[in-house]
Amino acid sequence: MTKVAGLLPVPDYLFNFQQFGSLVLTICLILMLALEPIVHCLSAETDKLFSSSCHASEDIIFAYSILSAVAMLLYWLLLTDLSVFSMRFSAFLLVISRVASEVGLFLGALIYLIAAFAGAISSLKQNLKDFAGMHWSALSLWEIALGIYPSSHFSSVIQTEFVMIAVSLFVIMIGIFLLNLLIAQLNGAYQVVYEDMVGYARLNRAQIIVMTLEQVSEKRWSNFLQNQKFEERLEFGEGDIGLPGGLQVT
Repeated sequence: MTKVAGLLPVPDYLFNFQQFGSLVLTICLILMLALEPIVHCLSAETDKLFSSSCHASEDIIFAYSILSAVAMLLYWLLLTDLSVFSMRFSAFLLVISRVASEVGLFLGALIYLIAAFAGAISSLKQNLKDFAGMHWSALSLWEIALGIYPSSHFSSVIQTEFVMIAVSLFVIMIGIFLLNLLIAQLNGAYQVVYEDMVGYARLNRAQIIVMTLEQVSEKRWSNFLQNQKFEERLEFGEGDIGLPGGLQVT
């Protein structure tokens, strides 16, 4: 158990991505079973035996689809644990985990600027629907930052001088300053951590091996050792008997 802020006890496995993901996936599967449309349609009078479309499932099918999407995403994310079979891929994933904090700082700065400019633009006297209130302004600025804001809407922004100036400053700070700063941070962090990532990948593989061996029964482990015949001496060459405790590979 680990105490968060010295007060709240939290199980240690929740700080492990794979174990925490497995817990969330289990909860999603339990909720999906409770909301399974086929189960709710069993009592309904339908022509098909295992139908998911009936009156009883109309109110729950959307929630079921959301849980299905989350569960499917978790399945694929948990499959990244198979990267331990390749040292190169394992090192690459460890690099991603180490530089993810830089991306988090970028997103935090982006959200801060969106909130600041959304508050400023919504305070202006203007009649633009896309900037009518702080929530719509924040949504429009988020779309501009991602490059998905409709180009046809820029004509109305240009007609309002102060809104155009504010949006231009926002684009300059996001597209020129923050984005290039993120690239520089990722480049610097990558150069610092990559040299050690191969070693960390080997340690990660060793940790998984140790965790796997802890789940092997004593009887199965004893049979494995007997089959390997470690007590027999190895033959280094013809007539050259060496030491025991190894595996003959040639």
